[in-house]
Amino acid sequence: MRLWTTLAMSAAFFASAVQPVAAQSSALTALAKEMPTCALLCLKTLLPTSECATNLNQACLCSNVPLNAQLTVCVASNCTIPEGLQTKNVSLTACGAEVRDQSSTFTAIGIVGMVVAFLAFLLRMAASLGKTGRAVSWDDWTMLLLVILAIPPAVFAPILADNGMGKDIWTLTPEQITNVLHYYFFGEIFYVVALGISKISVLFFYLRVFPAKDFRMIIYATMGVCVVYCIVFGIVTALQCSPVSYAWTQWDGLHEGKCNDIHIQGYVAAAVNILLDAIVMVLPLKHLAGLNMGIKKKLMVMAMFSVGIFIVLTSIIRLESLVHFANSQNITWDYFEAGYWSLIEVYVSIICGCMPAHRFLFAKFWPKIKDTVNSTGKSTGTSSTSRSATQLSVKPNKGDETDFVPLVDVESRGGQTTSEGHKESWTVTSNTVHTSVTADSRPDSWTMGQGTQGREHV
Repeated sequence: MRLWTTLAMSAAFFASAVQPVAAQSSALTALAKEMPTCALLCLKTLLPTSECATNLNQACLCSNVPLNAQLTVCVASNCTIPEGLQTKNVSLTACGAEVRDQSSTFTAIGIVGMVVAFLAFLLRMAASLGKTGRAVSWDDWTMLLLVILAIPPAVFAPILADNGMGKDIWTLTPEQITNVLHYYFFGEIFYVVALGISKISVLFFYLRVFPAKDFRMIIYATMGVCVVYCIVFGIVTALQCSPVSYAWTQWDGLHEGKCNDIHIQGYVAAAVNILLDAIVMVLPLKHLAGLNMGIKKKLMVMAMFSVGIFIVLTSIIRLESLVHFANSQNITWDYFEAGYWSLIEVYVSIICGCMPAHRFLFAKFWPKIKDTVNSTGKSTGTSSTSRSATQLSVKPNKGDETDFVPLVDVESRGGQTTSEGHKESWTVTSNTVHTSVTADSRPDSWTMGQGTQGREHV
C-alpha cells in the first residue's frame, strides 16, 4: 500500500526539526486530520531518515519508492485494514491519482441483460398460444424457474454498483465494502443454482424430442447429475464460511470465523459447470446426424442444437476472470469482471434455451407475413396453392408415445398431395419407412414425429 503525499506531509507536522515545511503548516494540519493516528506515527518515524526530509515537496513524496515501501510495511503492521484503506485513499487523492469507476457498466449489464432474457422467455411462451401452439411442458416450467432465479442478481446489480462494485476498495467506506460482499454472496447462490436449472430445462426439452429409450435413460442420468450439482454447490456456496456472515465481514480482519478456500471452490464449480454444459450440448448430435434429410438441413438442425457453445464460451471466459481476484486486496474492483460475466452467463443460458421455441414462433407466423408482403406487391385473381411438406419422424418405442413430440419439419417444394388435399408424410421407424396421411401439416415448418403433447418445432 503506498502512503504517499499526506502521510509524508502529516509526519512533517510532527517533525519540527524539518524547516522547509513551515510555509505549508496549515495545509499539513488539515491533511493530518484525515489520517489515522497509526499512519501518522509511522511517518513520524520514517520521514526524518528519508531523502524527502530536506526536500519536502509533492514530487518527492509521491515518487520516493523506498519511503513508500517502508510506510507500507509499517502501516500493515500497526493499522487495521480499514485504517490502511483510509490512509491509502487520502494519500492517493493528495497525489492526484486517477479515480476509477465502472459501476455504471455493471448496472447496465444487469438490467439490460435481464430485460433481453425476459423478452426471450416471453417469446418462448408466446409460441404456445393458440390451438396450433406448442404444448407447455416441464422444459417451460423449469425455464420459468430459471428466469425467477435470474431476477435477484439483476436486482442486486444496481445495489452493488451503488455500494462500489467497479470502484477501488480504498475509495469506499467500510459499510459499502461489507454491503458489496453481502449482496455478492447471495448472488453467488442464485448463480450456481440457476446454471444447474438451465441445463435441466434443456434436458427436459430433449425428452420431448427424442423417443429412443436408451437415449432417454442417458438424459435422465445427466439430469440427475445436474440436480446433484445444484444441491451440492448451492449448499457449499451458502455455507462457505462459519459463521455464514463471515463471508461478508472477514475482509476487515476485525471479526472471527473461518472459510473454505473460496477460490479453489469457485474453480471446481466453474470447471464442473463447463463440463456439464459440454455434455448437454453434444448429447443429441449423434441422433441428429442420423436424420434422414439433406446435409444442408441436417447441419442446420445440428447448429440449432449447438447454440449451447455460446454458454460454454461464456463459462470459460468467466473462469478465466476468476484468476484475477485469487489473491485480491482490491475486491470491489477485481470482482467486477467475474461479477458481470456471471450475470451474462445466466442471461445467455436463458436466451439459448428459448431459441428452439423462437424458431417455432417464426415458422408459425412467417407464412402469414410472407403472404401479406406478396399481396401488397401484386394481386392475383386466383388463390395461391399451398406448398407441401415432407414430414420426417421417428416413431417412439411402445410406452414412450406420451412423451414424444415433433422435432423438425423439413420443407419440400416437391412434396405430393393426396386427392383429398392431405399431405403425405413419411414416418421412419428403425429401418422401415411407412407412409401416412396427415391433415395438419404446415408450410415452412420442420417436424420429426408427433405425440399427444403437441408439436415441438425448432
